[in-house]
Amino acid sequence: MATYDFHVLQPSEFEELTRDLLQKEWDCFIESFTSGRDGGIDLRCSTNNGGKAIIQAKRYKDYSSLLSNLKGEVVKVRRLNPERYYVSTSVGLTPANKEEIKHLFAPYIKDVADIFGNDDLNNLLGRHCEVEKQYYKLWLTSTAVLENILYKAPVLWSDFELEDIKAHISTYVMNDSFDKAREILKNHNYVIISGIPGIGKTTLARMLVYDYLANGFEEFINLSGDIDTAAKLFKRDKKQVFFFDDFLGASVFEDSGTGFAQKLMTFIRQIRSDKSKAFILTTREYILAEARTHYEKMRTENIEMAKCILDVGAYKKAVKAKILYNHMANAELPQDYINQFLKGRNYNNIINHHNYNPRIIETYIDKGLWKTTDPDNFMPQFKHLLTNPFLVWEIAFDKLPLECKYALLVLSTMGEQVTIDDWKKAYIHFCSNTDLGVVLSFDDTTWNKIVKLLHDCFIRTRRHQNMIIVTTYNPSVSDFLINYIGQNENIQKALIQKSFFSEQITYAFTEAESHNYKLSNYFQHNYSAVSVNNMKYLLEKFYNCLEGSLESCKLQRTSEGIKKATFDRAIFIKQFIDCFPILFKSISSEIKEPLISLIKDGDTDNFYARIEIIKAMDFSQNPAELTALLSILSDEDILLDNYAPFMDLLNSSYNENVITDTFVENLEEAMIVDMDSCISNEAECAQQKETYEEIAKRLPDGFSLDRAFEHLEEIEASLPVEMDDYDEDYYRESRGSFEAEDDQIDRMMQSLRN
Repeated sequence: MATYDFHVLQPSEFEELTRDLLQKEWDCFIESFTSGRDGGIDLRCSTNNGGKAIIQAKRYKDYSSLLSNLKGEVVKVRRLNPERYYVSTSVGLTPANKEEIKHLFAPYIKDVADIFGNDDLNNLLGRHCEVEKQYYKLWLTSTAVLENILYKAPVLWSDFELEDIKAHISTYVMNDSFDKAREILKNHNYVIISGIPGIGKTTLARMLVYDYLANGFEEFINLSGDIDTAAKLFKRDKKQVFFFDDFLGASVFEDSGTGFAQKLMTFIRQIRSDKSKAFILTTREYILAEARTHYEKMRTENIEMAKCILDVGAYKKAVKAKILYNHMANAELPQDYINQFLKGRNYNNIINHHNYNPRIIETYIDKGLWKTTDPDNFMPQFKHLLTNPFLVWEIAFDKLPLECKYALLVLSTMGEQVTIDDWKKAYIHFCSNTDLGVVLSFDDTTWNKIVKLLHDCFIRTRRHQNMIIVTTYNPSVSDFLINYIGQNENIQKALIQKSFFSEQITYAFTEAESHNYKLSNYFQHNYSAVSVNNMKYLLEKFYNCLEGSLESCKLQRTSEGIKKATFDRAIFIKQFIDCFPILFKSISSEIKEPLISLIKDGDTDNFYARIEIIKAMDFSQNPAELTALLSILSDEDILLDNYAPFMDLLNSSYNENVITDTFVENLEEAMIVDMDSCISNEAECAQQKETYEEIAKRLPDGFSLDRAFEHLEEIEASLPVEMDDYDEDYYRESRGSFEAEDDQIDRMMQSLRN
């Protein structure tokens, strides 16, 4: 009979194992429960007499700890008064131990056979092999398999020890990337695992090594930075697993000398044709990109056909939750910290964080950074590390060539997505004008190398129509870069002074921090606070934009797809006001004349921006000037969406008299055009009706929109009657799947309570 170490399972996994084993053994359905203190119930099922049986699953290291916990359950069990009570535990039990537990829960435990200890569960796993297959980690750490793995361990892997292997397996969460990598390995006999820093490349590689050794491979060789070792230890008569972690360098590409690429490709060709061999390699994607440009052999032989890219965005919510849970459970944090983690489902702030990264979790929890904070600040500090992901990106960024660094910094100021041509244009302009004391190359060869080095690690690209669009690899890259700029005053100065596009001084910068001012969306978008010393350079750039004709790098979504925006001075000033409201207020009187000219000479597309500019200006010394300006705007061809904010401005500035019969007639005409073009069913009618009613509320007494609402009634009466296609069963099933996932996550997290 195989012997399993149940401590490799987390408490929630042990509870699920108990449920699955007893369901098979008893041939019945056993209920699991959602979050909250369990009240003495982990699992529940019906008895033969129609009563209820309660099952408690207890994963503890020794009998003393188990007994102490069980004594605390007695009162709960008496209150619940079940017909039968069962205990399942990871602890090995003697007959005397079982008698003591039976006596503790008399009369609810009828027989010592109602207590399942370590040996009993091992026996049940032997009887129900199909359950064993569901718990891969359990099988992998069974005594026979572990001994088999350790027997094949080389001296070259220093931490290839029993407890280390158990720890790796215990915290690992099986997910699609394991199956994908294993399939690639099966088809090609080698796999290159690549991805961003901290995503779990080495962990996945270790799991593949354990898997192969547990399934018949006889020998394991850790190459430890030396490809020559592979050739020396290659044996045709043995099933061997080779592992080469960070095969191109740990955090930057390292040229491994003459013939490295040739030796690597020769070894891979040997591996490809030999099913008794497996070769597992890991690297960061940006390092692999640089190696491609450096080693012609790697380009011509297409070794990336066997590449498996790890992408944290592909992790399902349940996988993220289990990774977080496993680290929390293994760390055995004090209960005060656990309580803060569970309070108000705080864990969801980590699981759903846009910068979710396993390495940050490992660093904070496993490496003990949490010990530097008290329980009340435990979760705020956790979220702070994710919001400021220096831990993951700092080393990788510092090791990049200078040109790559500055290209990334330029990109971070341009917007969420830009064309690769605009990025190149901004980078060349920066390099040709910078006075940072460094010489930056910007020829085509260098540019192509930059893009290749950064691709699939720091940046992503995609083709749309005739454009190649660039974004940062994920939001945490952008967050890191903008924070980096905020901490480097000289770099911030250079990026402001040498900006090429108007967005480069409004996308990434703000006065929020330096002036203790918080934007409404401050926590949705990271900004770099412009230092006091750099404000003068910002103003110089603003005046240049105000007077000159600039370019925009913004990409707009239209009905025809994505297109480049043209520079609009009014929209630019509105964006500047959003980022620097206090600064703008301090200079608005100096530039009042050109601003008024701009407001008068605008068009329909920038009407809203001009309203916002007016709101930011000071007309207290000359209110008649404001009234005259608003009167000019009221005669324009106004889009329906802009009527409400314009009327709000009229009301707040006491200029309701600008609203005339002609204004209302134009408004009604705009509403009718909107009705005829936007309403085709009852749902659209109800939605637009709310919009029209909101506009009507803003009219002064004596004005109405009767003609427009009569037209709306006619349209409403002419709409076809819609059948209710609501499928209650479908809704219940689809909604239930999300609820079930959240319930499972809640139950798993709540098991962290003592």
